[in-house]
Amino acid sequence: MNRLQYYCAIAAVAVLAVFATFAHAQDEPRWTHPELKWNTIETEHFFVHFHEGAEQTGKLTAKIAEDIYKPITSLYGYEPKGKVHFIIIDYDDFSNGSAYYLDNKVEIWASAMDFELRGTHSWLRNVITHEYTHMISLGAARKITRHIPAAYVQWLGYEDEKRPDVLYGYPNRILSYPLPFTVMPPWFAEGVAQHQRPELEYDLWDSHRDMLLRTAVVENKMLTYSEMNAFGKNSIGSERVYNQGYSLSSYIARNYGEASLQQIAANMRSPLRFSFDSAIKKATGKSGGQIYDEWKNHLQEAYAQQLREIQAHAVTGELVQAKGSGNFYPRWSPDGGKLAYLSNAGADYLGQTSLVLREGVGGKDKLIKAGVHYAFSWSPDGAQLAYSRKSEKNPHHSVVYDLYLYDIKNKKEKRLTHAARAHSPSWSPDGKTLACVLNGDGAQNIALYDIAANQLKIITSHKTQEQAYTPQWSPDGRQILYSYSHARGRSLRLYDVASGEITPVNLQHSTNGESSGGKPTDARDAVFSPDGQKIYFSWDVTGIFNIYSYDLATQQTAPLTNVVGGAFMPSVNRDGELAFSTFVAEGYKIAHLKTPQPVSPEVTQYLPSPDSNIQLAAVNGDLAHLNLNGIKHGAYDDKQIPNFEVKPYNDHYSAISILPRVMMDYGTVKLGSYFYSSEMLNKFSFIGGAAINRDKDYDLFLLVDYDKLGPSLFLEAYNQVRHAGADGYDFLYNLTEVDLGTRRFWNSQHLSQLSFIYSRYNAKISFVDRGLKQSFPYTYYQGKALAFRHSFHQRARAVDGDINPRMGREIELRYTREFNDFINSDPEKAFTLTDYGTFVENYEPHNVHRVELDWTERLPLPGRTGLTLYGRGGWLDREVDSFFYFFAGGLDGVRGYPFYSMEGRYLLHGRLTYRFPLFRHLDLSLLHLYLDKVYFAVSYDYGGAFTKTKGFSDKLHDSVNLQLRSELFSFYGFPTRVSVDAAYGFDEFVVRREGFDPLTYGKEWRYYLTVAFDFLDN
Repeated sequence: MNRLQYYCAIAAVAVLAVFATFAHAQDEPRWTHPELKWNTIETEHFFVHFHEGAEQTGKLTAKIAEDIYKPITSLYGYEPKGKVHFIIIDYDDFSNGSAYYLDNKVEIWASAMDFELRGTHSWLRNVITHEYTHMISLGAARKITRHIPAAYVQWLGYEDEKRPDVLYGYPNRILSYPLPFTVMPPWFAEGVAQHQRPELEYDLWDSHRDMLLRTAVVENKMLTYSEMNAFGKNSIGSERVYNQGYSLSSYIARNYGEASLQQIAANMRSPLRFSFDSAIKKATGKSGGQIYDEWKNHLQEAYAQQLREIQAHAVTGELVQAKGSGNFYPRWSPDGGKLAYLSNAGADYLGQTSLVLREGVGGKDKLIKAGVHYAFSWSPDGAQLAYSRKSEKNPHHSVVYDLYLYDIKNKKEKRLTHAARAHSPSWSPDGKTLACVLNGDGAQNIALYDIAANQLKIITSHKTQEQAYTPQWSPDGRQILYSYSHARGRSLRLYDVASGEITPVNLQHSTNGESSGGKPTDARDAVFSPDGQKIYFSWDVTGIFNIYSYDLATQQTAPLTNVVGGAFMPSVNRDGELAFSTFVAEGYKIAHLKTPQPVSPEVTQYLPSPDSNIQLAAVNGDLAHLNLNGIKHGAYDDKQIPNFEVKPYNDHYSAISILPRVMMDYGTVKLGSYFYSSEMLNKFSFIGGAAINRDKDYDLFLLVDYDKLGPSLFLEAYNQVRHAGADGYDFLYNLTEVDLGTRRFWNSQHLSQLSFIYSRYNAKISFVDRGLKQSFPYTYYQGKALAFRHSFHQRARAVDGDINPRMGREIELRYTREFNDFINSDPEKAFTLTDYGTFVENYEPHNVHRVELDWTERLPLPGRTGLTLYGRGGWLDREVDSFFYFFAGGLDGVRGYPFYSMEGRYLLHGRLTYRFPLFRHLDLSLLHLYLDKVYFAVSYDYGGAFTKTKGFSDKLHDSVNLQLRSELFSFYGFPTRVSVDAAYGFDEFVVRREGFDPLTYGKEWRYYLTVAFDFLDN
């Protein structure tokens, strides 16, 4: 990366940081899928865009969006200008929603959410209302127009040391800091998005949400008020931001009036209000911290009352796997001697599960396969395991689930399906067929996979958001048991293989003589007993998930556990031992009951919450006028979809967003702005920037991406103008570079880029001769180049993966064929006087092959410490002017020496870094800053640049670098990464340039500072 690109890359990161901050969702790698045809439905308030294969979800989205428009906008007294765009995506097996507030669009992934920390609701109604609430609540809180989302304060400082032919040294101090114009902490943004319009009941405080909060309160693991103000946690911690935000927002609505939610958001419109606490206090009379303490005390008292009987008569089993936060689906082998399950032990996120196997309940875990998700199954003979995992080795790189077999003895995996979107396999007793779940267009169906014939056959006819889960064969092979949902909760069903008849399992639970069988509940994870006489399942009929048995002959139901958290995913072996997944405050663990016995239903009672009968203190809008009765839960009929007019998609673009900036650069103040826009399907986007100072020095850049053809096409243009003066001469330098090329992702780890680069560096000398101003313009460099770059990026996700990346590998190879015309280095030969009395430049060719390689290895060490080995090399195939050399010092190189102190045709540089935590979790708030992590690193650098290979080791120098890194959040949602470095060069050496005094480097401390959206180094 040359100096122009480096300068502008920092700017581009700043722009993208703003848009990433206001995108309320989790990002996933994805492809642009040019093979898909897109269509559009336009309604009164929305555009809905969907691709082929997602027609039903797209039409239903249009209906739901209009249903909730008035209820949500009236809640905040705010209606957006222009129509919001909904983008429906169903080419990957991924479930989420994303509110891109600044782009005025919402992305919805059609697959219904099946997340271990959330209950089951009507997915589309819930997620559409949730994301649209983000759009409205953020709009109600913004200080100025949405098209100016933030401003930036920036500073670039430079090394004092430089080459004689450059104006400034290399950057050693980089600061880019935002001042946002929409400020809202995530707990409130996500809390009100879940609170929605509670009268609609699209989202509600279900058993999973209560479980997550209940265990945190009982085990004293609640997030503090300041912890709720930022994400950046593991799966459990980040979900608690949602969870506690939902509970706290609802508490404020109940106790201070639902109008207070609108007022809090409206208070943040004040141009000078950046403290959310002050907005809460103005609306309620109390600070956020005071209300948090009230709410926490209320929860502690309420849960202590509700859990009296349960805690006194707990049946929890013995924990046999307590490591990790995500341990799921324990499954006994057919002979009952082995136990397999999914576990994320050693990882931070629930999605990082692997399939492991152990002998009995106390054996040592043996890794079978990483990346396995959902339920899996043993073969009848116990020799193989069937499971599902995601793969991107599919047509058009869709990331979807497929079925696999694993031979335990031979340790070999066999892929069964390709792009089938199949998961949760269950092996038939005869070993010939797998029952599984198929996903598509927002619905999930049960299918049968014939192993020998390699064929899938769908056996249910679910449409319009109907869902099926975890099919299980009966031991006699005559029935398939599964969970079913169409809106809220889940029920159990039996499918008769011979007739195709589906029969609901009529569960009854009796407490104190009263039947609660008709109550909407969630029954899931059902399996047969080995003899086929009973069903074991997880049920939340009391408000807490416990394991139950159901006798198929007597239809009697009995609880087998009595836990404070939740008990899920049972498996019973032929000796009657019960293994299950149990939830505690730190996550899901594997528990074991050797001889499970029925528990008296009376002691499993989860007593009613004191809040259960509390009505909202106040509401906004005329609910009678809104007529919510026709669209609330239980009243709508989403199988009836209006006959919308569907048209082929035409490009729609977001309005151009502008981010003003003030920048201190080489001692001058520059004023300018960034600007950004994109096409709604991300097929075209651009980021640009401009800044100028009083001397008319300016910086311009434009980055354009076009993604309609498969490989991305890109255009990058850079232009800088600088003025300087010396000895009565004024100098103007105008540097321009244009890159045109294409990029291709081969998969999520490999990226190739091919580009053509044109460079032109102009200069003008001005002076006064005998009272007349004279000027002499010329071009001192013209370059054309063909450049190829291939990169490999593999890094394990971790809570501290940004501040301390400990596992992974990154490789980048760059080859450039340069055709350089550089003005003759001899001043007397640099120009020729023509017959017309003008001067023309004389150029020397400096055509060269340039090869560069960067390689990083990251190795984890105990205690969340890490060792990073970094190496880079460079080679020029011939001698060229030093203008084209490699440079080995400074922030990017051997930091104990200036950037320009080591130069040459060859580059060698190695770095060994040991990084360790000083504070893994500080939880410290100061004004608008939240400080979470602080790490320290010691690095040893050895390297240099040289022009001759003989005796090159004399040109290699070493240094030590001490680095303090901190991970902060600014204004609740803006990641702020700070690095302070002190480096000492052990060697002292002298650099001599013809016509200049010799310079001595080394044996001194050098300092570096970066403040940005992300860390800028290894």
